[in-house]
Amino acid sequence: MISNEVQSILLHDKGKELIIPSENVANLNCNNNLYHALLVLSQVKYSSIPVLDNESRIRGLISMPMIIKAIMSIDSIHFEEMEKITVKEVMNKNVPIIYTSSELEEILNKLIDHNFLCVIDEQGYFIGIITRKEMLSRVNHLVHEMHNQYDLNDKSLTKIN
Repeated sequence: MISNEVQSILLHDKGKELIIPSENVANLNCNNNLYHALLVLSQVKYSSIPVLDNESRIRGLISMPMIIKAIMSIDSIHFEEMEKITVKEVMNKNVPIIYTSSELEEILNKLIDHNFLCVIDEQGYFIGIITRKEMLSRVNHLVHEMHNQYDLNDKSLTKIN
């Protein structure tokens, strides 16, 4: 179990929210074609991005390798097919999801295996993402600053005034 103090530090560190809001996250609609997906993915820093439906519910993830695989044959790449194939035909439907009410322990456990987690509310609407990079940045800050906040020689970790 993670203490309330550590949870508070990791979830609300530096006054900056852990969740990157949906309006700041590159995403695609499941009805977009692969040409559009390729353009979006070539402009963002993430290797994969969320795919949403028309109601802003998460439906999958799409990446550049998925697009390339969809237009490749054994002897050539069929770029002309990109405008005919939709994102929903190619996307990975296995999405790492957490809820806005998820506990820190669940978030940390899922971030072990994923670069980011899609955050949804109880109705299934896409709220944003939590990245492994941001969480590790917060953990790094916590372990480096712990000696300033606590007496580490004391087995009970007494807080320093």
